[in-house]
Amino acid sequence: MAANSSEVTVLASDSTGGDEGTKLLAIFVLGLGSVVCGLIPVFWTKQQSRPTMITVLLCFGAGVLLATALVHMLPEVRLLLPRYAEVIFCAGYFLIYAVEEFVHLCPSGGARVRCGLGSCCGGESVSLISRSNSISVTHTEMENSTAPSSEENPDSHGSTGTFSLLLALCVHSLLEGLAIGVQNSSAKVLLLLGAVSAHKFVVAFCLGVEVSSHQLQQGGRRQSSIVQIVIFSLGSVCGIAIGMALDGLDETFNRVVIPVLQAIAGGTLLYVTVSEVLPRERGKRKPGAVVGAWQLLAVIAGFIVMTFLSMAITEQ
Repeated sequence: MAANSSEVTVLASDSTGGDEGTKLLAIFVLGLGSVVCGLIPVFWTKQQSRPTMITVLLCFGAGVLLATALVHMLPEVRLLLPRYAEVIFCAGYFLIYAVEEFVHLCPSGGARVRCGLGSCCGGESVSLISRSNSISVTHTEMENSTAPSSEENPDSHGSTGTFSLLLALCVHSLLEGLAIGVQNSSAKVLLLLGAVSAHKFVVAFCLGVEVSSHQLQQGGRRQSSIVQIVIFSLGSVCGIAIGMALDGLDETFNRVVIPVLQAIAGGTLLYVTVSEVLPRERGKRKPGAVVGAWQLLAVIAGFIVMTFLSMAITEQ
């Protein structure tokens, strides 16, 4: 009996050591992979002068985020909170909506309201109002009257949307990393690592396109985009580390707290996608141009890619 007991102890110790090593591998893969995928568009778009290509990539990212929120995150929440999933999901949507309205109430937000959506989207206001000469004249007068603050307003609007997007994705990544960190076998860790990597790298690329585009429009420095990508990449890393540090999570935390945070993050992604990214990019269309058709195809393509990845992950 003593020999059998010692063998079990040695096997358990080896299994634990293997789990820890696999989790460290997951930290390295998710952290480095997210940074690389996120920085590719940051350094690539800096050299580009093709606005059509940029807007198509951003619309592709919008499709990815839309599928991430509705196809990937919401069903996971519904499994644990079937009665309240949609309600909490919408609460995340309204939370960011309230933050946007609060920004409007700030002293620097008043002028931003007068500038309209076009001027808040990096100088694409002309395409928004070119359908009507009278509106165009009115818009020109407003631009002249608000010239001193025209460079400040777009930044406050874009920064709010980018911050909301980054926050939601970081929360989602943290929870995914936490799910990996609490696994008790190397096989489960590797399975989740493959599942998370499949869509996290795609999301990292789309986030890189979004933040780099914002920096280009506002004349910002590349370092700001790099910092945001690194912060996003640390989400899963921190989640795995926290999961490794915890010996065991309370059942209430697993079944209530994590799904609630997941639902709020999903609602945030939905708001950023349908109320920030898509309206901004659609505002760049011009009468008679085919940019709108390319944007639509890009959104559908992004949605299909992320839906396929989410379904493949679910089947595993």
